[in-house]
Parts: sequence; C-alpha cells; structure tokens
Amino acid sequence: MYRKLLAILFFLIPLLAIGQDKMSLKGEMLDHKGENFILLTGDDGGVFIVDSAKVDYNGVIRFDWEGNPGFYRIANKSNKIDIKIDGKDFWFSLSGSMEDGELQFPDNDENYQYQYYLSEFSILNESIEDLREDLLNLNEKDSLFKEKYSEFKKLKKSKRNLLKDLWGSHIDAWSARFALAQQELIPDVKLKGQKADDFYLKHFFDYFAFSDSLLTGTPVYYEKVAKYLKAQKITDLISEGNYKEIKDLIGNLFWLTELNPGSQKYMANYLMNRFPEEEYFEVYHIVSDAYRILNTCEYVLNTKTIKRRINNYKAITKGWQVPDIHLYHTNDGRMQNLSNVNSEVTLLIVWSGSCEHSVNMLSQISEIYYTYKELGLEVVAVSLDGNLNYWKSAIMNGAYPWINSCDTDGLHGTVASQLNTFVTPSMFLIDSSLKTIALPQTFFQLEQKLIEIFM
Repeated sequence: MYRKLLAILFFLIPLLAIGQDKMSLKGEMLDHKGENFILLTGDDGGVFIVDSAKVDYNGVIRFDWEGNPGFYRIANKSNKIDIKIDGKDFWFSLSGSMEDGELQFPDNDENYQYQYYLSEFSILNESIEDLREDLLNLNEKDSLFKEKYSEFKKLKKSKRNLLKDLWGSHIDAWSARFALAQQELIPDVKLKGQKADDFYLKHFFDYFAFSDSLLTGTPVYYEKVAKYLKAQKITDLISEGNYKEIKDLIGNLFWLTELNPGSQKYMANYLMNRFPEEEYFEVYHIVSDAYRILNTCEYVLNTKTIKRRINNYKAITKGWQVPDIHLYHTNDGRMQNLSNVNSEVTLLIVWSGSCEHSVNMLSQISEIYYTYKELGLEVVAVSLDGNLNYWKSAIMNGAYPWINSCDTDGLHGTVASQLNTFVTPSMFLIDSSLKTIALPQTFFQLEQKLIEIFM
C-alpha cells in the first residue's frame, strides 16, 4: 500500500551510476529496531528510491549506493528525516522516535541548525493550528475566545518574527532556505471557508523560491509542488474536465519558475511524469505545450497556423508514421530522405542555430551520442535556419557528428509543415520503419526513453 501511495506522490526511477561515487550513510536508530526504511533523493524528473534497508538488532541502519553528495530523505510509512550529505560517508544517530527524538550529526554539521529550525517551526505550527481549531468552535463573545485569540496572535507573531529573521539574516545558509521553503502562512481565525482557502493559496510560495538552485530537484521541491496541486484540488478539476482552470494552474507554476529555466525543466518533467499522456492526455499536453512555448525561440507563425499545428501535433502518438521528409542541404550527400538513414532507432530533432534552447539540447545530446550510436541510435538534426552559412557555422562550432540538414524556409517550410512543428527544438524518436516510438519533450525524457530501449 505504501509503495502505491509513494508512486502517486513521486516518480520513481532507477538511479544511474554513471559518473557517480560510492556513497554510504550509517545511522543509529535504537527505537526502530527491525523497521524498514527507504532512502530517497531527487533528480530532473522527481523523487526516486536510492536504497532500502532495515534497522538491525543493534539499532544500526546502513545505506550504500552510487550517487553524489546532496539532499536526501530517510522515510518509512509515516515519518521522514531530511538531511544534507556533503561527503561520501555520512553518519547520524536518532535518540528516541522519529516523531520527537533527538538527532545527532558530525561535529559542526549544518544539519543541526536545519533540524533546529524545523523543530521550532513544528512547535509553532502545531500550536497555532490547534488554537485556530479551538477558536473556530468557540463563540467570539466568550471570554475564553478572547483569551485564546490573544494567545493565537502572539504565536503567529512569534512565527512571523522567526520567518523574518531567517529570511533577512540567514538566507545565505542552506539550512534556513530549506526550513523556510517548507513553511506556509496560516489564515487568521476570522478568515473562514473560501476566504481562508484563498489566503492559504495566495501565500503558499511566500517563503519558497523556485529560483533557488539548491532547492530545485530535491524532495522538498517536489513535495511542495505536490502539496500545492493537492490544495488546488487538481484531482477534482481533472474529474470535472475543467481544463481551463488546469491550464491557468499549470501556467502559474511555470510563471513562478520563470527566473530559473532549469527549474522549468524539473517542473515539466515532474508534471509530465505525474500526469502521463496515456492516462491524462489533456493535462499532459497542457504541460508540454506550456513548457515548449516557454523554451523556444521560434514562434512567428500566425495564430491560426499555430493552433492547427498544435492540434495536429497532439494527434501524433506512438506508432504515427513519420513522413519521409526530404533532407535539404545535408552534410552527407547520400542522405536525400529520412528513409535513407539506416538505423534501428533514429532521433529526429528539428532545431535552429539562433535558438539557445536548441543549441543547449544539441549540446546535451552530443554528450551521449557515441554511447547510444554503438547500440543502434542515429541522430538526424534538421535546422530551420534561413541562412546556410550561419547554419554551417553553427554545426561546425558545435562539432555535431551526426547527420545534419537544413530547410531554409524555416517554420514556413515543408519539413516543419509535415511534422507539425511550431517550436524548436522538437524531437521524434522513430524506428527503422519511420514510426514514432516516443516524442520526448525534454532531454531527461529522451535519456530515460533511450535507457528503456537500449539498456
């Protein structure tokens, strides 16, 4: 049951050991002998399980995995411990239970400060919530109400002061930033029903910065987004088929990530993993369209053409027969059409040398190209640049070793029209018969699909 619940919250994938270190985490948990725990961390697509272990009869637990220093989470069915690991070997001890025990770390480790902040916020939040619940059930004219309301305001002030202190004087410390990221403002007792819900959602991200690269891709990052989606009742919106509100909701999340394009990729991967195309077709395409439009430099067609191509692109699914496009100005004179490419799997990417998103994508693909070429992959990169000399210079500077082609008519040309391309970069993974295997939207999705196919 726990694994099913976890799968709903997080996208679980195997950890790749390429370029990673042997990591070890040892913990003493005397009050949890015989209990099973999992170790989690995050990457481009969500949170995944690194390792699982049981606390032995001596009260010791040990995790060993291939990875890198960073933010990790130890969890069982009902509780979690978040820690930042700075080296290959790390240890901790827990005196008491996970709910109210005391954690110990190496000397002068900043996890001490982080756990202290979390503890302070936990005490304040619990007290404020309990008092708010009591006050909602009391008559405002009662003397007891006035007494408790006065205490309620004092506690809220204490929390505001702590928030301001961390935000103002400790924001450079990761411990403060991670503790702040998990906080939300609690509505005043006089705000009830929809007004209280609106207040909560309005201030949900007050102390959470999507532009903070330390937070991006951590369990805290994904947990925060999942909690926000739940608060926005996205499940109900999907059941109702209210895609207009869903579009606004997804658009708001991408707007919040605007200062950090890297965070946009994490957000897109997470949302597309959480709402896969096969099960949530409309939601998936709301996410993919929003991400593609935000991460492109090509968007000059008239509105009618764009809408037509977007709708046609949505109809492209696994097994779609890719047109045998002509490869104009190819750097390999033998390649006249896509069907001339003799490859088990072909990555067709439509790009532009003047688009930084396209160039970044090709740079990432070049890092894995030879690994997968030996396994049966070929890449065909079709540029939409209008100037041949500029295109030739771009492929020379990029040292792209695959098949390169250029349709100088750009988005108005035959290639873009046949493939319903309205943004660059656009990718198609196809088999030897020119049928689509997948339509990856991000490099993360591309790499995961290649691993699935070849590994």
